[in-house]
Amino acid sequence: MSRTVVVLGGGISGLAASYHLSRAPYPPKVMMGGSWLQTLEASGCVLSQELFQQQAQEAAATQLGLKEPPSYCLVHLHKNCIPQYTLGHWQTLESARQFLTAQRLPLTLAGASYEGVAVNDCIESGRQAAVSVLGTEHHS
Repeated sequence: MSRTVVVLGGGISGLAASYHLSRAPYPPKVMMGGSWLQTLEASGCVLSQELFQQQAQEAAATQLGLKEPPSYCLVHLHKNCIPQYTLGHWQTLESARQFLTAQRLPLTLAGASYEGVAVNDCIESGRQAAVSVLGTEHHS
């Protein structure tokens, strides 16, 4: 059975996830981005679907040990979809939280833009937001 590599976008963590996906009955996915993409843009490189497909195929071949090119490759570019924290992010976040508390605003910050971009970070962020809104932690 031939394999398909789907390029969704970063970096090595996306390839590590692809290692598992390559053994699953559905196509492996390669996510690229972050500083790698910023370096390409800064160098004046023309970002194209062909470039992303080539880079994803090379990464999949190297990281996943795929010997043959995929029979089909679908590329989607989602620019700026993963937050890139700037210097001072944590201080800004703490300041925002202090403001919300001081103003007694019924608002909770949750998601990738605040406490981490990984799926587990987002889940924990949502859990903490629910605890904040409910006022207590419930265990099943």
